[in-house]
Amino acid sequence: MSGFVSFTKSWHNEPYAAIDPTRPELSAKGKFVVVTGGATGIGKAIAVAFAQAGAKTIAILARRLEKLEIAAAEISEEASASDAKVLFESADVSQRASLDAAVASLTKQAGGAKVDILVHSAGVSQDTGPVKGYSESQYRYGLELNVIGAFNTVQSFAPVLATNAHLYNISSGMAHIAPMWVEHWSYAAGKAAVVKMFDYLQEQQSEWHVVQLQPGVVGTELNARFGVVGEDKPELCGQFTVWLASPEAEFLKRKFVWANWDVDELKARADEIKNSTLLRLALNGVDM
Repeated sequence: MSGFVSFTKSWHNEPYAAIDPTRPELSAKGKFVVVTGGATGIGKAIAVAFAQAGAKTIAILARRLEKLEIAAAEISEEASASDAKVLFESADVSQRASLDAAVASLTKQAGGAKVDILVHSAGVSQDTGPVKGYSESQYRYGLELNVIGAFNTVQSFAPVLATNAHLYNISSGMAHIAPMWVEHWSYAAGKAAVVKMFDYLQEQQSEWHVVQLQPGVVGTELNARFGVVGEDKPELCGQFTVWLASPEAEFLKRKFVWANWDVDELKARADEIKNSTLLRLALNGVDM
């Protein structure tokens, strides 16, 4: 597990029975689910898992239309048993107008339904290098896609979210761990900024249910350019996210969790987690 410290004794790299999306307890029947960055990798795995859980409508957004078309076909195949509607729209989350148009189109195709579950998974990884002498244009590129992209996602979808909507920010452990891959600082800084934005959003919109998630070390296109070897299957995060949307995980509202952690062990500490500062970003040693 690459030296990571685990909150639970058990550590998972692939799906297991407790997060199986076909479990009746995890049913997403009747839900309208939207996944940004849903054409490939982790985002696609999340959309597939919600299809397996019986969601009524699943919508994916990404920049590349050809990838969206392929992903939508795969999701539709998994959704065939529940006859779910699978939608897709090309959009650049860094461009508010592009995202607004996609949201309008998706909600129209969904018959005006409100979005029950919004998963923000879109993002990029910038070039690596030390802070000193780093390219300003490369840093701005990451901020536009990762930070402004998350901001735009909230702004564009807020008017069409259900009253008790669930919002999941697919983040990174780099947002809170001590510097590890030190030349990836620009990516880590952006992810940390987005975590705080969602923390504040939760406090301002208490009716929504916000959870932030480290999806695992997955061999995605984003990671491949840096030679990151995947240790975890993307289906682990996909199915873990379905579990997060179930009543079993209600106690994780406001929290930051890792997909690798064992859900039964988390459930065993539900009251302790819910009623404390556990699994919140904080200053080490100072609970505030």
